[in-house]
This record gives sequence, C-alpha cells and structure tokens, in this order.
Amino acid sequence: MEKGISIIIPNHNSGPFLMEAVASIFQQPFRYPFEVIIVDDGSNNQNTKLVLKEVESDFNVKVIRLDRNQGAQHARNTGLKSAIFDYIFTIDSDDRLNTDKNILKDGTYADRAVDILSSSPDVAFVHGIWLMFGAYEGFTISTYPVTESLILEKHHAQTNIVYRKQDALEAGLYDENIKKWQDWSFAVGILNARFRSGKKNNVAFLDAPYYLYRIHNQTNRTSAAETSEKEMIRKTILRHPEIFRNYYKNMSDDDIAQTVLFKKPNKLKDLLHVASYDINRAINMMAQRRFEIQSTNEPPNIP
Repeated sequence: MEKGISIIIPNHNSGPFLMEAVASIFQQPFRYPFEVIIVDDGSNNQNTKLVLKEVESDFNVKVIRLDRNQGAQHARNTGLKSAIFDYIFTIDSDDRLNTDKNILKDGTYADRAVDILSSSPDVAFVHGIWLMFGAYEGFTISTYPVTESLILEKHHAQTNIVYRKQDALEAGLYDENIKKWQDWSFAVGILNARFRSGKKNNVAFLDAPYYLYRIHNQTNRTSAAETSEKEMIRKTILRHPEIFRNYYKNMSDDDIAQTVLFKKPNKLKDLLHVASYDINRAINMMAQRRFEIQSTNEPPNIP
C-alpha cells in the first residue's frame, strides 16, 4: 500500500447531502495523495441515484453500489477492503468537512493525522472536534481529548477518527452486528487489536473543528435507532475481550458491561472534561445551551 489516505463514505438515500460531503472533500488542500470511496448501501431514492452519477462523473471518486441495504458497518467494511492507501478516514454522507481557510491554515485534518500516525507508532488513532450545523449549531458535548481508559469507560469515540488500515484489519474490521454506538465499538476494536500485539494505545487530538456534523430530523440516521446500549456494549466486550478483562480485572463479561454502562458520562461529566481541557470553551458551551446546575435536595439556606 501507499502512504496516503482513503476517505470512505457509506451512503444510503442521502441525496443532496452526499453532494455537499463530496464537494467539501475536494475543497481540501491535501498534501498527501487521497482517494474517495462512496459505498452506496442499496439506495432506492431517485434523487440519490442521480447525485451518485453526478459525483462519479464530476469528481474522481470510486462508487461501489451494493444491490441491497446491509447497514453502515457493511458499507464501511466494503470500502475499507477496497482502499488502496495506508490510512483510513470515514465521513458520514450527511456531514461535511470544514472548508474555512482559517481552520485549514495549518493543514487539513487528514494530512495532519497522517503525519502523526506515520511518525508515531504508539498512537492508535487521531480524533478532533465536531462542529454542529443545520438544525443546531455549536460544538458537540464531547469536545475534549480522549484516552484509552476513557474510551473503555464509554466516552465518545467519533466516526471520523483517522486510523491505520492494518490496525482495522487486525481488529476484524467493523462489527456488522453492532447496530448503534458503532464508532465506539470500532475504536475499542482497534485498541484491543493493538493491546493484543503489545502496542501502546496513545490517542492524538487535533484541537480544531475540521469535521462538520449535521443535525437534522431524518429518521434513517443510526443515532436515532432504538437499540439496547448494554447489549451493544456486551457484544463489543465479547468480540474484543482482552483489553476489557485487563482493565476490569476479575469481573464477568456481564458485570463489565454493566460497569461500562454505569461509567458512561452524562452531559455534566462531559462538560467537566471540556472544562478541564479548555475552561472558556466549557463556559461558552454552557451559555449557548443554557445549562443550569440545580439540586432538588439542597436546602434553600445553603450558600
């Protein structure tokens, strides 16, 4: 394989959102060679089919068409298997990359991530900041650096991490039985594969909003699905047991799953992590979201 980045976009009936995603990629001033792979997961929407033909003709992209809808994990695996470069970056078809020149002045997210991964073998993957747009704007609540231990406590792992293809292959690719919290489960898989091989699992963080996360009300987004979180955690543990059993010693898989779910941060804990990293960002997020810390048990005369 060649040193460069393969950008994979799973798509199902995303229509004009897909065009925006692709256009934002080709507006990036990449230094490294790259390819764009769209895996169409059985779209049956005519508008989406027209957009696929348009991006295929107007941009230098590879479109892989699946004959039926098999889910985002299968689409990501299909794209990953066909990737020609050493490093992988996935984008959801309804999101975009930031094209603001001020954000990109130090380089693109993909290029900076490849620089880190190619020079730092102890880094498992690279992540950054999500900036929401559409029906709501602002930073996501998990805008802070994560670590291996935080991920094993169910802190957020993003869709758009940049990772080595070889690590993904050794992890067994994306688990197609995981129907929600797929990004977290996949990140765990990479960490576990590296743990089994005796590698370190540092996680690099780029503090800039390179990724734009669209907020919309379409019901086909995975995050809107009704799924048991504990069951998805349990399936992840069963598939990647070594790192969990090392971290949660002398516990059964079911007890580990319950503990991981219990440790998952609520929005207050996420905000405290943001504050520990950047207090001004946390204050601004609180003001934008109109957060108030109140107690129903505190006596009124307590200062």
